[in-house]
Parts: sequence; C-alpha cells; structure tokens
Amino acid sequence: MSVLTKKDEITADVKKLIIERLNLSIEPDSIVTDAPLFLGSEEAVGKKGLGLDSVDALELVVGLNNKFDVVITDENMEIFENVDKIVAFVLDNHQN
Repeated sequence: MSVLTKKDEITADVKKLIIERLNLSIEPDSIVTDAPLFLGSEEAVGKKGLGLDSVDALELVVGLNNKFDVVITDENMEIFENVDKIVAFVLDNHQN
C-alpha cells in the first residue's frame, strides 16, 4: 500500500483536472509541477510549460471551484503560474 500525502493526492487531482477540463492528450506524469502553465512564461523560467491561455484559466477556475470548493478571485490568479502554486492554494483554502 502506498502512502500518499494530502499534497500528493491534490497534486494528482489537479493534474487530472487540468487534462480533463482542457481536453489535453497528455499523461498526468508529463506535467512538471514547477513548469509554467501559460504561454509566454516559459522563457522566463527556462522550462517548457503547457502553453495555456486566459480562456484555459477560466476553465480551470470553474474546475477547481467545483472539485475543491475554493474561491479564486482576480487577486489570487497568480496561483496559475504552475501546478505547485495551485496545490498550495488548494491546501490553504480547501473548505472540506
């Protein structure tokens, strides 16, 4: 039996949510948790990201709200920098 931490579980759930909500044809393990999610930020950190756009962000807001019962406002949109930041936000703000 594997021992997964709450963070590991949420990370796996966030990766699956990204793939499902955005209809991506990739495996969850191919998403690097500290790589940028949005187009244009890859050069700044030197890692290949998913190349998402603002429409994708809105889809993820809805998905995260439904899955984790978190409220994402304009003030905390920076969580979409990478998966690690999304997971930290969910851990800090999860209502369940």
